[in-house]
Amino acid sequence: MNVDWMSAFTVLITGMVVVFLALIALVLLIMAMGKIMSMMTGKGDSGKPAEPKAPVSAPKAAPAKSEVKPAMQVEDGIGDEVIAVISAAVAAMMSAEGAPAGSYAVKSVRRAREARPAWAMAGMQQNTRPF
Repeated sequence: MNVDWMSAFTVLITGMVVVFLALIALVLLIMAMGKIMSMMTGKGDSGKPAEPKAPVSAPKAAPAKSEVKPAMQVEDGIGDEVIAVISAAVAAMMSAEGAPAGSYAVKSVRRAREARPAWAMAGMQQNTRPF
């Protein structure tokens, strides 16, 4: 079999040049579209990062003493110990973040729904196991 190496090399180089030119054109097109969209939304790049605005907080009204707090909703089958542990975990996390003690409350506790059945999870784990 007689192969013309010069034409094979020419086709190889031409193909690579065309692919890279198309990729460069796509990058430039996406950059241009980004600039156009930022100009249309009024969020143009000025070269310096935008200064964060101070959050405006609404004045909080003092809670009335006569208000009745709704009872916590608990799904059947969840014990009091589990609710106490969940509440303690929430309190520990909120105090670690610096939140004041009365700024959080557990309003309901319910079981999370399984996204997939157990057999589907087993099949997925088996099929995605590395070699």
